Amino acid sequence: MSVLETDSAVRKKGNIAALLDSKLILFVFFAIFLLVNGYLIVIHEPWRDEVQAWFLAKYKSVPGLIEFSRFDGHPILWHLILLPFAKLGAPIWTMHVISYVCVSVSAYLFLFKTKLNSIAKIVSLFSIPFLYLYSSVSRNYCLVLLVGMLICVLYGKRYEHPFIYSLLITLMIYTHALAWGFVAGLTITFHIYEIVLKIMHKSKLDKKSFMHLIAGLALIVISTFVVVFTLYGSSNPVYVSKDEDYVNKVVLSLLFLVLASVVVLIISRFKLWKETVVFVLTMAFKIVIYKWYYSGILFQRLLLIQVFLLFFVLMVKSCGKEVKKMIMIILTALYFVSFFFNGAISELYSLIADDINWNYSSGREMAEYLNSNLPDEKEILVDGSTYVKSIMPYTDKRFFDISQGVYKEETLFVTNDFDVIIKGLKGIDEHSEYKGHYLICFYQLDNLPYEEVYRTSNSIMHENYILYYIPD
Repeated sequence: MSVLETDSAVRKKGNIAALLDSKLILFVFFAIFLLVNGYLIVIHEPWRDEVQAWFLAKYKSVPGLIEFSRFDGHPILWHLILLPFAKLGAPIWTMHVISYVCVSVSAYLFLFKTKLNSIAKIVSLFSIPFLYLYSSVSRNYCLVLLVGMLICVLYGKRYEHPFIYSLLITLMIYTHALAWGFVAGLTITFHIYEIVLKIMHKSKLDKKSFMHLIAGLALIVISTFVVVFTLYGSSNPVYVSKDEDYVNKVVLSLLFLVLASVVVLIISRFKLWKETVVFVLTMAFKIVIYKWYYSGILFQRLLLIQVFLLFFVLMVKSCGKEVKKMIMIILTALYFVSFFFNGAISELYSLIADDINWNYSSGREMAEYLNSNLPDEKEILVDGSTYVKSIMPYTDKRFFDISQGVYKEETLFVTNDFDVIIKGLKGIDEHSEYKGHYLICFYQLDNLPYEEVYRTSNSIMHENYILYYIPD
């Protein structure tokens, strides 16, 4: 429909609902959204985990990325996307452009290729999951949103394109481990279900489509084994939460959403059993991970609850006319109520305010001092490479971690034990080769026998640094 035809339709209907349903008004809000998210990536200061992904892509080979994924705990699709840009010497802000594009494409698909109510679309566009966090904070979460939105768009036509649908499910495996429950639900309700029907001679798929389905299932199974094998035994103790009360609250909210989805299933007279199975398996997998395996529920991971709930709503909406209006009203209301159930909305806007008004860390400040005052050839020792990542985007200086007690052992991608770090700091005087070097300390320790050169401040994360000189 052309813009003129759209405007004519709006005048004919003569009400606000008609205006909001017009593509013109959606394009206006989409343009505003692009500008707002564009501003937020400009003012955003890279976080440690963002920088780690970029430098992993820059310095490691593909086999090295696969090997390191066991420590990192994430599949490597995001790193592979960053890899060509990082290795060709692109600036680090390139990764923010990539995540911005991923989220922008996701938002476009959501606005113009899904069947949700236009008011709900506009409200969602400026909240979770499209605004800020998956766009400005460049992590693999933006891939979950993009691939999931593509799956939702294709969901109603998956029987027409079984292999493409399977390919998208396969890509989801490589985005984030917390998406595996979603993958399992999609695979069971499509591939496994159709195979069972074929065995019972009840499948409506023709031979060609069924072979495409089998090929797609093989791709999903092989990819699952590959990723699980590479990540098996992964552990990153820094991000394992010890707050059992918080974990239990999140688990209870997941159980509430599961119960609500079952109620919707009953109201629909079990017409939505496939979509409900997908959602229940998605939430059940997250419960298992959060409760018994990896309970570091940082905000980005918490938002995945809303992301998958949105996918559930969109898949139900794409089922066809048999879905009653009341069901969509209940699901849409549930989606927006869940924003406040975990405090997600308030936390989102709090993070945006912090990014606008405060420094995430003092990394930029320290880097500016190093660039202006230290000779290029000077090697800089650091007390813990995890935290020096916030300095790295702003300087070409080379850093060497001494926390292991080994001279110049480069460990830019290691999360270190605090006691070992302290031991390394206190043992510097035992190594003559450290004399004449500069040392950056993240941990604010008293009575270190070195000459203090510079101290940073003003960090929302209390991520400040002290630069020392170790006399000859």
